[in-house]
Amino acid sequence: MKTNEFPGIQQAADKASNKAQKYYMRLMKANLIIGVVAAFIAIYNFQQDEPKIFVYIISLFLLVTTLALTGLVKYFKFEDIWYKSRALTESIKTLTWRYVTCSENFESTLSENHVQKSFTDSLHILQNQFPDLLVSLDSDLLNLESITAKMNKIRNEHWNKRLKFYLQERIQDQIDWYTSKTRFNKKHKAIWLYLVLFFQILSIICCLILILNPSTSWNLVGLFTTLSASAIAWLELRQFHSLIQAYTTASMELTLIKSIGDSIPDEEQFTKYVLDSENAISREHTMWLAQRRK
Repeated sequence: MKTNEFPGIQQAADKASNKAQKYYMRLMKANLIIGVVAAFIAIYNFQQDEPKIFVYIISLFLLVTTLALTGLVKYFKFEDIWYKSRALTESIKTLTWRYVTCSENFESTLSENHVQKSFTDSLHILQNQFPDLLVSLDSDLLNLESITAKMNKIRNEHWNKRLKFYLQERIQDQIDWYTSKTRFNKKHKAIWLYLVLFFQILSIICCLILILNPSTSWNLVGLFTTLSASAIAWLELRQFHSLIQAYTTASMELTLIKSIGDSIPDEEQFTKYVLDSENAISREHTMWLAQRRK
């Protein structure tokens, strides 16, 4: 299913999450870069007072800027909006897939009015769990329909067609996403670990140079130490290792679940199958959310 085929509130929460994540990451990245710049301008030890004062003024400006950026992150609560919006988005996704597949509480044997009321009531319950998010959600998207034509079209199909659609558009799509993200995180984790090692080695070399030539006015130890610390901070911020574990586990579990999808004998088993699949996806997201809260 495409993004615009989900309920309006899901689209709004997804947009808010992506926007908050973008701002949070940009501000944190800017903070680290400014720290590196501050270390860079201090690599030469000027002898005259005038250039020293100039360097100190620039350093003060950079330090005030990092303080302001940290204040912006705390004031606008970008990280909080990010993970709360993502939690709401994924919860509504699971609810939507249960609706379109006629899973638990939305069985095809129930009346259409009952099922639609049950679905909209569930949406309101989820929305009420995050009352402080309302100001961050796009009002135009919130005004879109809660039950789209695509959702009802899939729901009205024979259970065999619903099964095939679910296997391809939900299970396989999630497997592909987890696999892609696992590769991405493994690659970038390795890159940043190598950078940490590289900067640490350069710091040691610079220390040896200072020992052999203590009269030099150049001191690069602080710069490379800051670069190493910034790379470590970025590793911690992006949580590459935790995401690799979560995505790999979810991908393996969903691959096993998908392998038994073609042997489902009836609609009742399909209902249970959807619940197992959605629980597997929810476990990955719950793990991610727990990591963000630490």
